[in-house]
Amino acid sequence: MKKDLILTLFVMLLFWACAKEESQNVNQDSIFTIYELFYNKEKDITTARTVFRFGGAGGTLLDLNEPAISTFNGDELLYNPVSGFHLKEYPGLTTSGTFVYTDLDNNTFTNQTATIDPINFKMIDTISAGSAYVFEWNGNPLGEDETVTLTINGSQQGNVEIFTTTNLGTTEIVLESNRLQNLGLGNAECELTRIETQNSVDEGTSKGGRMAVWYTDSRTIFIDN
Repeated sequence: MKKDLILTLFVMLLFWACAKEESQNVNQDSIFTIYELFYNKEKDITTARTVFRFGGAGGTLLDLNEPAISTFNGDELLYNPVSGFHLKEYPGLTTSGTFVYTDLDNNTFTNQTATIDPINFKMIDTISAGSAYVFEWNGNPLGEDETVTLTINGSQQGNVEIFTTTNLGTTEIVLESNRLQNLGLGNAECELTRIETQNSVDEGTSKGGRMAVWYTDSRTIFIDN
């Protein structure tokens, strides 16, 4: 089952990589822009990336042709043909920055990110699946336009549960007992993410864009009865 899932994801990535267009072949005012800045605590790497799509958020991926360019804090973001992103990685935590995109019509769009708000696991080693569990995190209460997600990959093959909250001001997620029991007993790989999403950009084409910043922490937790 796991091999089938990996194969499916690989085929999807290949299709995604092939289904792209050169930016020189489209109307520059029809390019939708996505700006993302995220930090992975386990890797201690911050990634800045932009995605360009023709016609809207679900449109064809675009590779920028020179002299069009996308930068973050003055550094050029290079195109990755596998993911379809223009990106650059930085060691450590970069909490915010400025994206600048210049298209082939020499229009320049400048957008400042929000500030990444850290979120981390408390000192927790075991979660009991025998009853609902109140999971609390270290970090600020949930703010406007933010979502916190806890993804748990259990010991049973291919069994993943995703718990999410958008409740303003909360510092916890209630994990339902029946969903915890689906994970099986044993070690589980857990990923905790806080994401802030803006569904518009300050400067963009007539098609607009969106921006997001997020912080991810990882931990192994034992799922018990």
